[in-house]
Amino acid sequence: MKSIFPIWLTFVGVLLTAINTQAAPVEGTWKLERSVDYESNAPAKKASKFPIIKFQDNIIQLSENCTARLIATDYLFPEVFQAMTKEGISETQVDRFLVKNFGISLLKTKMVYKLKPNPEYCASPVMEFFVVNDKILIPAGDIFYIYGKTQPDHGAAYHNATQSKNDSLISGYKLSRLPMDFDRYYDTCRPKITNSKGKPQTSDKCAPEFFPYVADPKSDDPLMKLVGNHNYTMGGHRYADGFSPPFKQKAPATFLVFTPMNQVVLLRVDDFEVVRNEERDIMAGVYLSVVNGKVVDQISGCHLNLEYVCLAEGQAVAKLAPNGKFQKITNP
Repeated sequence: MKSIFPIWLTFVGVLLTAINTQAAPVEGTWKLERSVDYESNAPAKKASKFPIIKFQDNIIQLSENCTARLIATDYLFPEVFQAMTKEGISETQVDRFLVKNFGISLLKTKMVYKLKPNPEYCASPVMEFFVVNDKILIPAGDIFYIYGKTQPDHGAAYHNATQSKNDSLISGYKLSRLPMDFDRYYDTCRPKITNSKGKPQTSDKCAPEFFPYVADPKSDDPLMKLVGNHNYTMGGHRYADGFSPPFKQKAPATFLVFTPMNQVVLLRVDDFEVVRNEERDIMAGVYLSVVNGKVVDQISGCHLNLEYVCLAEGQAVAKLAPNGKFQKITNP
């Protein structure tokens, strides 16, 4: 039997329950357990390109530089398994194979998850995937891959995994989501939080993905003080002179707070004020790493993913280390 998809990356899976088939992505980390060739009923010779996959909120991460958003829609076998249908393979035949090899049945499945298009789509032609009970099933051509969950996702309960000083510093702040899609943040969120005078304001209008705050010089909050008094020219950052430090320059500093990485608090700071008549340069956004209430390092020109790896044009350029430093990655 010839491969029924151009490459194995076309993802499919299911969420199955005996009584209620309302589907929902299962958050956490999943590891490849085994794979079976549909034609030979033997272990597949072709290795999976993605041995580890992760879910967080409505995001699937396939690798360090490959993430996509998800939407749920109705599942119809002839649409999802279109190539198999053309080969004369029936839904019953596929189900019999899955039950025999994985103990999984798809016959009662009602929902399928689709990956939203992305300008930098790294997993094309991935279009659908499903979560099946406590497993993830991925048909790819005539090969089926099965994944098992390795650990729960503690992102929503970050305080259980971080030090008390971090809890105190970001207490009361709502956490924005990684991976960070700056283009989406700029295009969809910035207009919602900018007032008629061109100044950004703290707002929940971008929830649940982004929770932007604007540092208030009148506030006694330690995180506000840290953001407002930081010297953003650190490391020779371009165009930061007219913005830095924000409180001294009377420039509004808009910032996001992300889930800490152990003892490291992670922030993103942007210069979202509407500047007219070229009164000053606009500073490009930066990520700040904070340890024990002090800024340890900053980086710009890249976007952080779920693994705290900073990507530029799809390439990993740096990774946040446990000491708070952004360690550079040299690509071959």
